[in-house]
Amino acid sequence: MQYHTLFGPVPSRRLGISLGVDLVPLKTCTLNCIYCECGKTSLLTMERKEYVSFETVKRELTHYLAHHARPDYITFSGSGEPTLNSKIGDVIHFLKDRVPDVPVAVLTNSTLFPQKQVRSDIKNAEVVIPSLDAATEKIFNKINRPPPHLYVDAIIDGLIRFRKEYSGKLWLEVFIIPGMNDTVTELNALKLVIGKIKPDQVHLNTLDRPGSVSTLRTASREELEHVLDVFKMENATIVAD
Repeated sequence: MQYHTLFGPVPSRRLGISLGVDLVPLKTCTLNCIYCECGKTSLLTMERKEYVSFETVKRELTHYLAHHARPDYITFSGSGEPTLNSKIGDVIHFLKDRVPDVPVAVLTNSTLFPQKQVRSDIKNAEVVIPSLDAATEKIFNKINRPPPHLYVDAIIDGLIRFRKEYSGKLWLEVFIIPGMNDTVTELNALKLVIGKIKPDQVHLNTLDRPGSVSTLRTASREELEHVLDVFKMENATIVAD
């Protein structure tokens, strides 16, 4: 069977052998991040709907799980923002019923966390890895290039609310872009916000492949260690190669 919504399984630094589930068409996202390794966003939207049908995803997962070894994780990620799919909660419930022994992870850019329904849809995942690259509006707009009327303060508030409602593992990812979000001012603003979100872990990442803006460069190991020095958090670590 040819799969259209599944990819991998792929070896992951954080999730072992991970089977990917992609719930939106290529580059359908709530942001147009300058570092995105999938390229420029083609559909910049905040509209939640059934971009990929629940029945299609269920059929492919059923076939995969019947014919392949169990992965370490089943991970919602891919080429856009998975929480845009209004049926993500149904897919997670299906997996919990079908393979309760396989943990579910959700990689998300956090932008829809202000919506209570979104937070509820993913609360049964064992691991949620949201991203937050900036704590100020200026740098958020510069790095993440959101649609109109999407503000970083609302995203931060959504993350704080989600942490209070969610009992699983919350690993916050911060993608470091040298010269943008690694200034002392920006890092201190991030540190303050992370203290309010209270994630279980903070993961520092940087470019592994070229982003959608070709002039960006990878943060060096020394630059990432400098971020750790500013954060001074026991739960912060570098996940970049």
